[in-house]
Amino acid sequence: MACSCGPAQDTTTGKDGADQVARREAIYNGAYQNLDAAVMQRLLSDSYVITYTGQAAGKTKAQFVDELGQLRLVFPELRIIVDSSKVIPYQDLYIVQGIRTFNWRANGEPGTYRERFTNRWSREEGDWVMLATKIDPVR
Repeated sequence: MACSCGPAQDTTTGKDGADQVARREAIYNGAYQNLDAAVMQRLLSDSYVITYTGQAAGKTKAQFVDELGQLRLVFPELRIIVDSSKVIPYQDLYIVQGIRTFNWRANGEPGTYRERFTNRWSREEGDWVMLATKIDPVR
């Protein structure tokens, strides 16, 4: 039987797109937990910016990824846990909102910090990449 299949085209919309973004978000969270800069490089858009409430300037992809290596030196027992998250379709992209908890031990003392994150995902050259992150502390 002959088949004239053309090139594969991604027609993911709706639930398929949300599922793909959820998978990419899970890979991102694993890379964040492991402070894996190589995986982060592939998941973040070249124009990626992370902003923190109360700080005037955001950080670029390069600045954010560079800081990952420093975290393991400062907090060798760092654990990052995503407490909850949800994927929300918005126009031609997806928003992932959630809460993340950082636990560590430094100088023999335990520490904890919680933050609310909002990640924006969009398609670039056929792949879902993170465009931006906004961070707010959970009080």
